[in-house]
Amino acid sequence: HETMLKDFVRTSSYEKAILSNTEKLFKDKVVLDIGCGTGVLSLFAAKAGARKVIAIDNSDIIDEASIIVQLNGYGDIITCVRGKVEDLLAEGGGGKSRLPLEDGEKVDVIVSEWMGYALLFETMLPSVMVARDTIMNKETGTMFPNGSNVLLEGATDDALSYWDDVHGINMTPMKHRVVRELTTEATVQIVNPTKVVTNRIELIYFDLNTCKDQDLDFDVSFQLEPKISEEASAEEGRVTINKLVVSFDIDFNLPGTNAVRFSTGCQSQATHWQQTTLWFDPTNGVPSLQKGDVLRGKFKMGRNEVNHREMDFLVIWEVGHNASNNNDEFVRKLDGVIKSKLTV
Repeated sequence: HETMLKDFVRTSSYEKAILSNTEKLFKDKVVLDIGCGTGVLSLFAAKAGARKVIAIDNSDIIDEASIIVQLNGYGDIITCVRGKVEDLLAEGGGGKSRLPLEDGEKVDVIVSEWMGYALLFETMLPSVMVARDTIMNKETGTMFPNGSNVLLEGATDDALSYWDDVHGINMTPMKHRVVRELTTEATVQIVNPTKVVTNRIELIYFDLNTCKDQDLDFDVSFQLEPKISEEASAEEGRVTINKLVVSFDIDFNLPGTNAVRFSTGCQSQATHWQQTTLWFDPTNGVPSLQKGDVLRGKFKMGRNEVNHREMDFLVIWEVGHNASNNNDEFVRKLDGVIKSKLTV
C-alpha cells in the first residue's frame, strides 16, 4: 500500500481527476471504491462532495482504512466494508444486498485502482465489472477511470553480452541459461526510453463502461516501424529489437469533464507498474530492421486457463517490407514466435 501511495503518477492522477470534477461527477453522488486499501480514493471522493461513499476491501487493511476515515472527519460519509465484491453483492437476509444501499439505490460512480502489470495481470477488473453491471446506475452511472488501453513498442538491450566477459572469464553457458529464462518468463522492469527503437502503438482500447469479461483476453494484429532518421547512413539506418515492451495508459475523459490521462510507457515518469517485456530468442535470430522494414504479426494476451492469476503471451512475428513492384506482396526476411508468461 505504501508503494502505491508513493507512486506520484498514480495517486496524483486520481486526485486531479476526482477533485477537478467535483460539480460534474461527484457532488451529492453515491460512490463505490473497490479494493480501497487505505481509503485514499474514497477520501478524494468525499472531499469532492460525494453524498455517500462505500469503500470495499477484502483484507484487514480495511481496519486501518476505517480509522483513517474517522481521523479525517468523513465517518458520516464513508462506510468501510470488508469482503469480496461478488460476495457482498449477493443477497443477504431479507433479499437485501450486504452493501449499505437503500432499496432501489444505485451507485453513480465506481472508482477503483484495479490495474496490474501489463494492465491485466492479477487484475481486479472482472470484479469491478460485476459491480458495474449489478448496482451502477445504467443510465447515468460511470466507471472512473472510464478508459484504458494496452500499447506495444520495441527496444534494444545488450544485457546478454555481460556474460561474454565476467572479470575476464567467459561465462557464455550462463548466457544460455538466462536466455531460456528471459524467453519463457515475461519481465517487469523500467525500460530506458533511449533504448526504444520503434514507434509505440495501441493494441487494444477498453471502454470500461461497456467492455465485457471475455474482451480482456485478446488476439490482435500489430505493426511496428523502426525509428530511423532520413539522414541515417546504411550502417546507422538499422535497429535491432531484442524485446517487445508492453505498457498501458489510463483515461479519465468522460464528455464534459476535465480530462486526465496517465501513462506507464517508457517515455513517461516511472510508475510502480513499470513496463512488461517479452524477449526475442537470440538463438533463433532477433529482428533487425532497416529503412522501409516493419515488424508485424499477431499479438495474443490472456489469462492462463489453469491459473487465471497468470498471464500468457503469444506473439507470431515477421520482419520484412513491401515489394517495390507490388505493395500487396510482403518480402519476409525473418520470422519467429514468442511464447511467454507472467507468473505470480
